[in-house]
Amino acid sequence: MRECFAKAEKDPGASIVNQTDHATRLKWLHGQLTKGAYPAVDDITEEFDLCPASAYRDLDFLKYILKAPLQYDYDKGGYFYTEKYKLPKISTTEGELVGMLLLDQLRRSYEETDMGSLIEHALELLTTKMDSQVTIDRESMDQVLQVEIEPFPQIDLKVFQDLLLAIKNNESIIIKYFSGQKAVVVEKPCDPYHLLNFKDNWYLVAFCHEKQDFRDFLCSRIMSVERTNTTFLPDPDFSLAEHKKDSQLFAAEAPQVEIVAEFDKYAAHWIRLKTVHPSQQVVERSDGSLEVSFKVSSTENIVRWILSFGEHARILAPLELQERVRRTISRMNYLYNRF
Repeated sequence: MRECFAKAEKDPGASIVNQTDHATRLKWLHGQLTKGAYPAVDDITEEFDLCPASAYRDLDFLKYILKAPLQYDYDKGGYFYTEKYKLPKISTTEGELVGMLLLDQLRRSYEETDMGSLIEHALELLTTKMDSQVTIDRESMDQVLQVEIEPFPQIDLKVFQDLLLAIKNNESIIIKYFSGQKAVVVEKPCDPYHLLNFKDNWYLVAFCHEKQDFRDFLCSRIMSVERTNTTFLPDPDFSLAEHKKDSQLFAAEAPQVEIVAEFDKYAAHWIRLKTVHPSQQVVERSDGSLEVSFKVSSTENIVRWILSFGEHARILAPLELQERVRRTISRMNYLYNRF
């Protein structure tokens, strides 16, 4: 790996050239295998001035994506074909193939949602031109590429489309909205202005008729959209940038809360593997446990996050958040012991 970094520093353009010549490297490798030359990783690195990691990636690409009958001969110290194999025509770059594989991982993560069908359609469009050239075995690629994607709030696709149409046509609407504070569904007549993605959530920025002011509605809480067939005249003085400055949701100067949590020896391992928050401070303890602190503007998702560790973690501060977790656990205990 150090050798790879050394080459990159010596020739900043080397990685770009190597990626561009991906098809050339595969053709050369195929030629060596076809004539029984038993090419090894060292042969690939010397021929194309690559680091070993790139050479292994080419071999994995040939075996797992192009489905070549590739095996390693320990006696001869090189690779060989176990049967006759014809290299398919490759007109897609390595970067495009990786992009397709990432899109496929995204499709799997959201296949039970409305978004899943849209992602599936996009993947089909991308792979159409490759059907006669390369067949990708997605199950085999799981051995090479895995992507962990956090679940995102469920959004009704029809609601999303109705909002887009209303914004495009400047049409006033009535949304059925689940109020988190009141825990009831309320009707909100409004004039929709923008759909905005903020911290992995979609928000509708709209002028609320009831409040006579601009409000931000979480799209995952919008149950339905009722059309009114009435157009509105957008406020010429409205500025999304200014709204974000004034909005409590988007305002950068929103007061921050310091979260302090402790994790036992078992859970500490997972905290060390992944950064919890850019502002985090970690204190290691002699018994293998640790304490992590960080500052956030909203504690909306903290309870769910800390509970995901079960008995291996707990909130130390603030006390108000600790009490929320305690009440949640108490309600859970009641639910599981009522029968």
